[in-house]
Order: sequence, then structure tokens, then C-alpha cells
Amino acid sequence: MGIVKEIKLPTGVLYIWHITETLEVLSQDLVLSDCSQTRLAKKRYEQHQKAFLAVRQVLHQIGIADSELSYDDKGKPSLHSGLYISISHSFDYALVAISQENIGIDIELKREKIIRLKEKFCNPIELDQAPTAIDAQIDYLTEIWSVKEALYKMCNSRSLSFAQDMAVDTTEKQAEIKQAEFSVSLTYQSCRLEDYVLVVSQIKNEE
Repeated sequence: MGIVKEIKLPTGVLYIWHITETLEVLSQDLVLSDCSQTRLAKKRYEQHQKAFLAVRQVLHQIGIADSELSYDDKGKPSLHSGLYISISHSFDYALVAISQENIGIDIELKREKIIRLKEKFCNPIELDQAPTAIDAQIDYLTEIWSVKEALYKMCNSRSLSFAQDMAVDTTEKQAEIKQAEFSVSLTYQSCRLEDYVLVVSQIKNEE
């Protein structure tokens, strides 16, 4: 049991946990806050419980107590130290990023059903640029979804539309959020981990 990979980022570190343990093993050595115990109790599925505990194990192993983690009323996590944190999990993996600057991460398993959902989160330009080959299209759409999930986690607003307010350029690895008079440009990195797409997004520094 342990963190299987650490990836150094420009302003922090991304930690990857491969979830292979039982709930009992994942609970070892953890001291959960009252808030976390309440959140865990509300999770009905074992898979979600494992992901929740795996995230706490990551924090435990890097020296961050669960009591230092809190959530705002929109569900966005934060650390009492003032460092930024982003969390993601999908099936067999749990990810935690700790950064000195605002950061968003996401991991998604590539699945064919994303093709049926593409119009719900892609704008017309993104749809036009989608590959025609099925496997390539699944990979492309999963990256766009994952980027937008990462961007969403970086924002305080919960009214953003993935299709209307976010735009992703998978060639340049750039993205933009525009809503009314608000606008911000971002950059991201992506990689493939087995059948998963992993994305790390940060605000673009203007030179």
C-alpha cells in the first residue's frame, strides 16, 4: 500500500494512488475528522468509499492531517495551510495535487459511452475537430471532458456550462473559461495512464 507515483509540477506535486486494497486496509492509521466521517458515511458504494479513504491515505503519507482539509458550501476542498489542493478519483485510481497556486486535476476512464454524451459538454468547434475513428474519438472526448472537470474544480462558480462557458484546444493544450464579463485563460498537461486520461490544469501565466 502506498503512493505509486509522484509527479513534480511547476508549483507543486501530483500524487497518484492505485486502489487495490480492501476498505479495512485503507482505513489503517487514519484519524478522520467528524466532517470526513460524516462524508464517508453518506457514500453508499464501496468503490466510492475506497476512493475517499485512498485520498486520506495520500494526505496521511505526505504529512497532512485529515483535520487540515475542509470543504466550502460548494464542495471545493481547501487546506488550512493556504496551499491549494485538488482531488480526483476514477475506479482504480485516486489523485491528489498540492500546489502553491490554484490547480485543477482530473482522471477519467476512457469509455465508449462518452460519444453519446459529447453534445452535452462540447461546443461546436470541439465537435467539428473530433476524430472520426472510434478509439481516437473516445480518447479526444475524454480529454476534453477531463480538462473541463479540472477547470470546474478551479472555479468558485458552480453555474458554469461545460458546453457554453468552456473551450479546450487539445492541440495547444490550452483552455478558456468565459462567462458574461469573466474570462480566464488556462494551460494544461495531459497523459495516459493505462486506459485513463489524466489532466492537470493551471492558470496561464502571461509573458
